[in-house]
Amino acid sequence: MVSPQLIFGVAFFFQCSIGFVGNTLLLMLYVCVSFRMPQQKKPMDLILAHLTLANMVTLLTRGIPEIMFCFGKRHFLDELGCKALIYIFRVSWGLSICTTSLLSMFQALIISPYNSVWESIKIRAPRYILHYFLFFWVTNALIYISVIELTEATKNATISRYSYISHIFIVRSIRNDNQLIPAFLFGMTLHDIIFHFLMGLSSTHMVLLLYRHSKQVQQIYSSSHSFITLPEVKDTQTILLLVTCFVLFYWIRNFITLYETYNSEKDVELETIATFFGGCFPTFCPLLLIGSESRILKLHCMPRRAQRPHEDFMDGLVNP
Repeated sequence: MVSPQLIFGVAFFFQCSIGFVGNTLLLMLYVCVSFRMPQQKKPMDLILAHLTLANMVTLLTRGIPEIMFCFGKRHFLDELGCKALIYIFRVSWGLSICTTSLLSMFQALIISPYNSVWESIKIRAPRYILHYFLFFWVTNALIYISVIELTEATKNATISRYSYISHIFIVRSIRNDNQLIPAFLFGMTLHDIIFHFLMGLSSTHMVLLLYRHSKQVQQIYSSSHSFITLPEVKDTQTILLLVTCFVLFYWIRNFITLYETYNSEKDVELETIATFFGGCFPTFCPLLLIGSESRILKLHCMPRRAQRPHEDFMDGLVNP
């Protein structure tokens, strides 16, 4: 009979492999578009590239340790390695939340009509994308710096003074006398609530704009034109699907984690399932984006188009 650990190990392996390859291809696409088709660049590409990098780091720091554990390689990190690993994971996960929220808000601005109250923000927003990234990095680095002190490595997960296990081989020390705990939990919760709230507002705004657009399409013969073009509709639908997947996997993982936190008997398999759901968004995100990316075909056809003038010139020399 196949052991559950082997099943989980194979599942994590395929999850990490698919997610890493997908995010790598997506990042290469944005790099190629920037250098080979600069006229096809979109302000959204920088946000998507940042999200792709955050997803790759999240997969590597979350999935690879689980794969090694499931296949029998345990306690391979010392305390410093555990601290660094979980800190990098937490920061990258926080960056994923922030960037997904920014992506949703940015797309809501793009499809807003120019005669709306968002016109001035819509024009200026692309200039400050790097400023948003800097704010996200500083905020997440400061919020999760407490993880460095609260994380300890142990070879015995049954010690009573530990009440929450982050990875099966890494134990986060939650002591009742530690004053960092309330501040850390408050900062982390407030951080997630704010960006989920912004995500919800922007998604609702996009849905209302798409509904208005569909009404205009139905009255196409009585109206001059629609304020949203077809590519914008497709991009908006993709981002709405992306946000829905993020929120769905986020809350499934959190509900399982909360159940584990308040359950007196720790279930290792249930915790592993929560970890798997935590890696689902970084895996499905590039697949959704690549499936909706129309510039892949244009990028593939560019070398052939570039060769035609040269080939015509050579044919003229050979056959005058």
